[in-house]
Amino acid sequence: MKDIFIGLMSGTSVDKVDAVAVYFDEKGVNLIGSHLEEIPNEIKKEILELVSAENIKSLDFSKTDIKVAELFVLAINNLLKKTSLSHDQIKAIGSHGQTIKHSPFGKEPFSLQIGNPELIKELTQIKTISNFRKADIDAGGQGAPLAPLFHKEIFSHKESKTAVINIGGISNVTFLNIEDRKVFGYDIGPGNCLMDSWIRKTKKLDFDNKGLWAQQGGSIPELVQLMLKEKFFNQHHPKSTGPDYFNLEWLNEKIVSLGSVPKNEDVQASLLELTAEIIYRELKKYLNSISKIFVCGGGIHNSFLISTIEKKIGKQILSSLELGVDPDLMEAICFAWLAKERLINNYFNLSEITGSKGQILLGEIS
Repeated sequence: MKDIFIGLMSGTSVDKVDAVAVYFDEKGVNLIGSHLEEIPNEIKKEILELVSAENIKSLDFSKTDIKVAELFVLAINNLLKKTSLSHDQIKAIGSHGQTIKHSPFGKEPFSLQIGNPELIKELTQIKTISNFRKADIDAGGQGAPLAPLFHKEIFSHKESKTAVINIGGISNVTFLNIEDRKVFGYDIGPGNCLMDSWIRKTKKLDFDNKGLWAQQGGSIPELVQLMLKEKFFNQHHPKSTGPDYFNLEWLNEKIVSLGSVPKNEDVQASLLELTAEIIYRELKKYLNSISKIFVCGGGIHNSFLISTIEKKIGKQILSSLELGVDPDLMEAICFAWLAKERLINNYFNLSEITGSKGQILLGEIS
């Protein structure tokens, strides 16, 4: 009997929970089924308030922690109904959790995700693997991104000299088989998070469908240049970040510095230009060595963003679906795979990705 794993991902865009049921064999990923659970507005509001709160020590996130776990369980149960799987057929759940704070550069580095894994285990009676970032941070790493490990596992034998861009709330990149290095990757900076925050504030919408609103505006060069001066963009990898850093407060500081009040759609266009430019700058470093560029994550649906990046790099960007993995489910599948690796006690060397030292065992078992 095949070992079936469930992967859960609730990304920094805070729009939905992706749940997948998969098994892995010598051919790679075998997707049994998937389910998308929308995050109710009440829970979304609570999550965003926690993300934007300044003092982590003052936060009381216990109630939201329980609500998010119950939402994850709802996603699991709906997935099982869809796939006609029973709870006892599932080997384990890999739950990334909902990131609230990610602070890898402080005196006491940490990364905080909510979605109580003990409660998930209790309500589903399925072994649950979570807290994937802690061991890496304890070993001196950034704790993120972890997806490059998975990209290496499933893509490196299919494609040589490849870049995989994940455009979620935050954008990250994986380089495979470039410069005699099997894999390296890091966070680039804002993906959808600033665009989503701005349209949520000004138009009460969750996202800019296909980038159509940004297309109606015009990028403001002065604003883009102010944003590009952010020191994170010029830091050498390994590096990681989150929407608790790149948020509306960060953006408003830049807008105030302009000394004039821009049109809302022009700000949206500038944020899209920022995301495209920082992705381009990272790809440009290795562009002559890259044969193909694949993209996954919600950003793939922003056709204006993708075309803007393509114009900058002068190359076509392909969907990860061409490698056999749905771009919307990549990260959920990744955490199902990480759960599998944790159960067999597989250690990883993440020195070229997160900067940690030594062999790391990722995830804690509940």
